[in-house]
Amino acid sequence: MDKSIGLFFGTFDPLHNGHVSIAKYFLTKLNLDKIWLVITPLSPFKKANKVSNYYKRFKIIDSYCKKNENIICSDVEFNLNPPYNTSETLEFLTKEYPEKDFTIILGQDNLNTLHLWSNYNLILEHKICVYPRKSEVNKKSKLLDHPNVNLYDAPIMEISSTLIRNNIEKNISISNLVPQEIEEMLLNKNKVC
Repeated sequence: MDKSIGLFFGTFDPLHNGHVSIAKYFLTKLNLDKIWLVITPLSPFKKANKVSNYYKRFKIIDSYCKKNENIICSDVEFNLNPPYNTSETLEFLTKEYPEKDFTIILGQDNLNTLHLWSNYNLILEHKICVYPRKSEVNKKSKLLDHPNVNLYDAPIMEISSTLIRNNIEKNISISNLVPQEIEEMLLNKNKVC
């Protein structure tokens, strides 16, 4: 039975090689049984018109996860009410799966704003593994001193979902930015209902 689970939250619009590298790094580094990619329908910090359709994102990410048995596409937030606060999702998951040991995978940029999140103290009750972001390297969050927070030397990938969306719009190749199955689905929109 899979007990040790990494929770990697994001809009993943789209999932890219940076996300995949981070997920694989923490699977190995922390000896996790699985990483769940928890797709957020809409982050409380993003505007609805800037995010692709949730069901399309889920289908695209799930196509990748089906070929990678240790990385799971989680639809848990399908069943929750907006604004999809991480604290509420964690509360739901810990009640639903009391036998699992959840670890949160978080970018350094998100750690630096975590104090602004709804019920962030509930999030800090969990082990939080932070990966560096190039834009945040010289910024030191006070929360890095929290006993449940650890910064890891995970790979820094200079890839953003915005860059990928812009490249698609401008007909520029994305083959080095996303996994092959995701590229095929992004470029062949007829495959994604």
